Amino acid sequence: MKRRVLASVLFSLATAACSGDSFKDSAGFVSDAGAGGLPECLSSNECPTGFSCTEFGTCVPPTPGGADAGLGVEVEVELSAPTHSERFVYVAMTELDALAKIDGQTLQVESIAVGDQPEVLAAIPGGDGVVVLDQNNATATIVRPLASGDDTRTVPTLPNLNRISVDPSGSFALAWFDLKKATQDAGGLEGVGEIGSFQDVTVIRLAQDNEHAVNLTVGFRPRAIEFDSAGTRAFVVTDDGVSVIPLAEVVATGPHIVAPIPLGGQGDGSASDEEVNIVSTGEYALVRENGQPEIRVVRLSGVEIGAVSTILLSAPATDVDLSKDGTMAFAVLRDTSELAIVDMSQGLPGQDQLQVVAFPDAVFGSMVLSPQDEEIVLYTNASSEESITVVSLTDSYSARTLRLQKSIRSVGYDPTGKSLIVTHAKSAGDPRQSGIDFDEFIDRSYGYSIIDVETGFAKLQITSVDAGAFQFSLTSPRAYVLLDGSEEDNGESLTHIINLETGIVKERVMSSPPETVGILPVAGVAFVNQTHALGRVSFINVDTDAMRTVTGFDLNSRVVD
Repeated sequence: MKRRVLASVLFSLATAACSGDSFKDSAGFVSDAGAGGLPECLSSNECPTGFSCTEFGTCVPPTPGGADAGLGVEVEVELSAPTHSERFVYVAMTELDALAKIDGQTLQVESIAVGDQPEVLAAIPGGDGVVVLDQNNATATIVRPLASGDDTRTVPTLPNLNRISVDPSGSFALAWFDLKKATQDAGGLEGVGEIGSFQDVTVIRLAQDNEHAVNLTVGFRPRAIEFDSAGTRAFVVTDDGVSVIPLAEVVATGPHIVAPIPLGGQGDGSASDEEVNIVSTGEYALVRENGQPEIRVVRLSGVEIGAVSTILLSAPATDVDLSKDGTMAFAVLRDTSELAIVDMSQGLPGQDQLQVVAFPDAVFGSMVLSPQDEEIVLYTNASSEESITVVSLTDSYSARTLRLQKSIRSVGYDPTGKSLIVTHAKSAGDPRQSGIDFDEFIDRSYGYSIIDVETGFAKLQITSVDAGAFQFSLTSPRAYVLLDGSEEDNGESLTHIINLETGIVKERVMSSPPETVGILPVAGVAFVNQTHALGRVSFINVDTDAMRTVTGFDLNSRVVD
C-alpha cells in the first residue's frame, strides 16, 4: 500500500539521520530512533528490513501475516505547496493579524489587515488573489491586489477550520478541518487546541462583489478535496465515500446535507485502507484498497450514480493514477511486476477494458505520469532498488530501465516532461566511517539525481545534508532544490540551482533554514521562504541566477540585500 507523507513534517525528521539514538533489528540493521524509540524515515527503504515508513515518518514492523509482511509500503512524498500567486508571495503574520504581500518584481512589501490570527492561506488560480482563514473569529478573508490598492472581502465560516482548497477556475473555495494536519502542526495530538467538525465544510463563492459562504454537512472525516476540471463540482473524499458538491447550486440554495456516494469497499473505509482518485471530468472515482487484488470504478454523475465496476487484478495494486483527461487509469502490481491499464473512455469500464503489461526484469511499486501523459516512470521506495523504468504510453508500452547510483525516495518531472529529479534515500550510518568501500559511502550519503529523460543520462549530486523540497522553473531550464542543514552538526542551509541543459549545479547559501520554494512566473523569479523570527524570503532570477533577499517584513520594516 502507499502512504502520502507531508513534506513539512518529514523533511524536518530527515535531518536527524546519523544523529541521536539508534535502533537495531534482528538482522543487525541500524537506524536512527525518533519519538518512542522507533526509527525515523522518509521512505520504507530507510527502515530496517521488512519495516514500513508510516505517514508520520517513523518505521514500524510488519503486521504478522498481514499484507505488508516482507516488504514495506510504497510512500508518496507530498510536497507542501508555498502560498503564492503569479507575481506575489503572501506570508501570514499571525500575531499582527495581517498578511505580508511581497512583490516578486520590485520586492516591495505591503501589510494587509485580514482579521484575527490569520494562518491558513490558499492562492486563487489565474490571478494574484488569496483566501485566508482566521483562527479565532470563524471568517475567511478574500484578498485581491488592485491598481489602486488591495481589495479585501470577509465571509463567515465554520469555526476551527485548518485547510482550504480552491477550484482550478478560481471561482469557489472549500474550507474544512483536518485532524491529521492539526496533529502535525502541533507536534502531536496532545498539542492540538480546538477541534473542528468532522463532517461540516464551508463553501465560499469568490466572485468579486458577489462573495458568499454556505455551510454543508458531508460524509465522516473529510481527508481530501478534489474538483472537476471545469471547477463546477467539488468532491469530498471521506471515510463514508465521496460527497459530490455542485458548487454554484449549493451556494444558491443554502445549507443542507450532501450525503456521500459509497465506494463499495471491503475494508473499514479508513484513510489507510483506500486510495481514491477522481477523474478530471468528475464522472468517476477510481479506488484502490490495500491488499485487495482489484480496483473499483464508481460512477459519480449521470445515470446510475453509485454504480460500481470491480476490475479483478492478478495481485493487489500498490499505486493507482489517472491520465489528465480521465480516459485511462493505471495500476501498479508490485508482486507480479505488471502495469494494469483500464480504458475509461467508453463509459463505466468492465473487465474487457483491462490490459496488463508485464515488465519481468523491473522492480517497482509506485509510478509518476509525465505532464503530457506520454510516459510513466515506475519505481519503488519500499526496497533498496537503484533503478527506474520509463514506459512509453505512445509506443506500445515499450520500456527502458535506467540504472541509478542510490535507492529512491521520490521522483518528479519538470513541466516539459524532459527532465526528472530523483531524491534519494540514505542508508543508515556515517558515510565517512573508516573501513567502508565506495558503494557504501554513496549509499550512506545524502543526494539527488538529475535525469535527462530522452537519453537516460543521470547525474548524481551528493549533498552534505538532506535534499528537501524542489521546484522547476516554468520559463527557463532551471530547477531548485532546498537543503536545510539547520539541525545537522555544522550543516549548511543551501539552495541548489540546477541548469537542466548543462547539469551544472550552483549553490546559494541561505542565511536561514529554507522551508518552501516556488515560482512567480510573471515576476520571472523563484522564491525561497526561510525560517526567521522577522520573516525572510530570497528571490532568484530564473535567467541570471542573481539572488536578492527581503528580511524583516514581519515588523513592517524590511531590509533588502
